[in-house]
Amino acid sequence: MRTILVATDFSKASKNAANYALHLASPLKANIELCHAFSLPSESPMLGQISWVLYEYPELVEENNKELKKQVKDLEQKENKLLGDGAFPFHPSVDYLSEVGDTIKVINDMASHKNTILIVMGMTGAGTIKRFFLGSNSIQMIDKTKYPLLLIPENHKYKPITKIAFSTDLNKKDVKTAQSLINFAKCFNAELLITYILQSTNDVTEDRNYEHTKEKFLKNLDGKYYYNCIYSENVDYGLDILKNKDIDILVMGHQQRGFFESLIKSSHAVKQAEHMQIPLLIIPESADTVFRF
Repeated sequence: MRTILVATDFSKASKNAANYALHLASPLKANIELCHAFSLPSESPMLGQISWVLYEYPELVEENNKELKKQVKDLEQKENKLLGDGAFPFHPSVDYLSEVGDTIKVINDMASHKNTILIVMGMTGAGTIKRFFLGSNSIQMIDKTKYPLLLIPENHKYKPITKIAFSTDLNKKDVKTAQSLINFAKCFNAELLITYILQSTNDVTEDRNYEHTKEKFLKNLDGKYYYNCIYSENVDYGLDILKNKDIDILVMGHQQRGFFESLIKSSHAVKQAEHMQIPLLIIPESADTVFRF
């Protein structure tokens, strides 16, 4: 059975992400697995902490499992209200796992054993892409995830998904990502908007190259989608325009990581990230077939 893995640290942001995942689970016909990673105090023989850590470990596990069970119960109650008691639509099961270790490694390890199609995490602050639970950096998770990663702003509430925007530079590798997203959007009867941000130079030859690249990219796609070209003096302004098109999810592919990292590091891009109020979906190259149902 397919699984949506929801990373949680019991914070408001992670609980909100779990609620969002609940709305995705039935259309995607996937169960939900809550994933909690926790750390132990540093072991110091001189301070006699090794024995203390071993003594406290069972209590930490029990406390974490208690919180996870509470969150599972809450999600199950919300699921009953959302889907009712009928056999259809698909009713996802909700389970949990808790392990000690590095957050990113725990998430990827758990995902590898659960037929995971999507990892969902909460973004802290008003959409700010800074840090998520246990102090791990979200940029690091984007860089190391092996599965599609959906980041949900802390204050973003789910609404029916009607428009998904995929920002691409029309490279060959993005064709597979676009096809996966067409299948993903179909589950929600949503519109996929494939978007290219064109920094026009008024060069006729360059414009011809763009048209050729666009036609080559689109001809390999099968399914319902729309194409949109945004003319902008730079990528930042282009993304601002795109985000104002009433989109519900913004998607970036694996090969755009360098671009995304440069966005975050630049002062202009930090402003973009701080005002991100919609979910951000990152699809790594290795997950190019994940949404083919």
